[in-house]
Amino acid sequence: MRALLLATLLSMPAQAATPAEIDYAVQGILAREGVRFVTYEVDETGRVHLLSGHNEPAWRIEKAVEALQSHPDIAELVWTPLDTEFCPIR
Repeated sequence: MRALLLATLLSMPAQAATPAEIDYAVQGILAREGVRFVTYEVDETGRVHLLSGHNEPAWRIEKAVEALQSHPDIAELVWTPLDTEFCPIR
């Protein structure tokens, strides 16, 4: 019985995260990394578009991008640094 249950669970396809779950993951990572001068959007396909302001240190953005790319729910990340300054996210 246990073997049948295990085989059934392993044969089920992995569920992709919803855009809301991805949004929650992005918020958590940005907060944990201390990133404040960014804006982002999660589109209907789950792709994350991240724009970083000029007033955010490059090392902090790089650290956050690495964390976002390594998160299992985030399949695709588009990151664009801008020359303009952003107001802090709240």
